[in-house]
Amino acid sequence: MAQRFGAGLSMGETNFSGDNTIRLSERMASSQSFRVIYEEGMSLVEEAAGYLDGEGRVEAKRLARGAASLYAAESMRLTTRLMQIASWLLLQRAANNGEMTR
Repeated sequence: MAQRFGAGLSMGETNFSGDNTIRLSERMASSQSFRVIYEEGMSLVEEAAGYLDGEGRVEAKRLARGAASLYAAESMRLTTRLMQIASWLLLQRAANNGEMTR
């Protein structure tokens, strides 16, 4: 006979009901360490934007046409991803501050 563990589950069985789901991103976003992650994330967004708008733009002008096109495409991908990160960080901060519900 199988040995029983916890809520009527035998060894090797897992209960995946919706009530037992652990939402790590929600826990992290509402934790004390979120402030550090928020500040680092937003700093990364600002730093990348500053580079792309300044030094990166100057450097891109020195590239050959094909390389410049690739640089522009990758810059757009990077900008899009960074805006998604900034959006997520801002939404989590708003939820943490009670400005909106999760």
